[in-house]
Amino acid sequence: MPDLETIYRQTLSRCAPQELVRTVVRPDMPRDVVAIGKCAGALLDGVAAVHPVRDAIAVIPRMYPPPIAGADVFFGGHPQVDEDSFSAGNELLRFVDAHDEILFLISGGGSACVESPLVPWFTRRDIADTNARLIDAGLPIAEINCVRKHLSAIKGGRLAARVRRRCVTLVYSDVGTGDLASVASGPTLPDSARKSDAITILESIGGCDRIVTALRDESVPDTVAELTHAMSLLVADNNTLTRAAARIVRQEGLMPVMWEGQIEGDVSEAARALASRAATLRSGEVLIAGGEPTVVRHGDGRGGRCSEMAVRFAIQSASRGLRALFGSSDGVDGSSGAAGVAFDPVPAAVEESAAVSSLSRSDSMTTALRLGRAVIMLPTGNNLRDLYLVARP
Repeated sequence: MPDLETIYRQTLSRCAPQELVRTVVRPDMPRDVVAIGKCAGALLDGVAAVHPVRDAIAVIPRMYPPPIAGADVFFGGHPQVDEDSFSAGNELLRFVDAHDEILFLISGGGSACVESPLVPWFTRRDIADTNARLIDAGLPIAEINCVRKHLSAIKGGRLAARVRRRCVTLVYSDVGTGDLASVASGPTLPDSARKSDAITILESIGGCDRIVTALRDESVPDTVAELTHAMSLLVADNNTLTRAAARIVRQEGLMPVMWEGQIEGDVSEAARALASRAATLRSGEVLIAGGEPTVVRHGDGRGGRCSEMAVRFAIQSASRGLRALFGSSDGVDGSSGAAGVAFDPVPAAVEESAAVSSLSRSDSMTTALRLGRAVIMLPTGNNLRDLYLVARP
């Protein structure tokens, strides 16, 4: 019988940012370092272990670990932008303006924890209120970040545009494959989205008339489409996570079955598709999938993407004897208080009406704990989206 939690924990260990970043650092990279996001501390420590860092600043969402290496450290909000986010943004801009060449270490969570409004067109209140509305709308992260970029003096390549000489960016990605410019809203990468894209997104959710009107003003600049002095490299993404899990599964003498691509889109459709594929598993096979489905918040209950995915999978699953685990890579599944949910095994029957009622209040964790158990750990320092494991013993 496969121990899915052991496979999950070993996978996270092998994808530790402080280890993976060392493999892409080169001696000729800048020695002044900016680290942003949930993994900023770990990435900076990994770089400092193999590279002579001269001066550094780290901006991190509250609750996530700071670096051990010497740096000026600032904490900001997540997922909501707050006053600490703006204070951190001011410090970040001062640091960038004071250095000629910079090595940027970018990871997820950076969009909210550090911010500065694009003045004179937008204010702190504009950014905080729009960010909250975008999150509540349950939009895909790429659309949320598209809007964020156009209101910010940091995002959409604008931070790199302030660097006088060379800037190098190492990205530990929590977004879809190849979409590096969405990580932390792409502060140091060229941006192909235009103001018209942001306007379309805002009009689709409503309630943002003042922001839309401002964006229509021809004097408001677009994001930075070209950066001639910048380069970027991928450190890891969700594919790194699922491939690491597959190697561990093979070492356990089991057969990995890989989900093609990343799971995205509506969480109910994602759970249905995963349950359908899991039903075809044979003895000794482990289905490995990853990604980040879209969850719309409907209430003030306790839950997250993994707990909601787990409950919806249990509702959809007609197979007997399956075991499953739905885990976040950062050890924090929304407001659930857990890293994820495990079924040992998936329940043979689910009281669907009660489960659907809890989901309607965004209280997926209450039902998940009736059907399975919580996977508990401290925040990992990883941030590579979610990992789903389903096995037929």
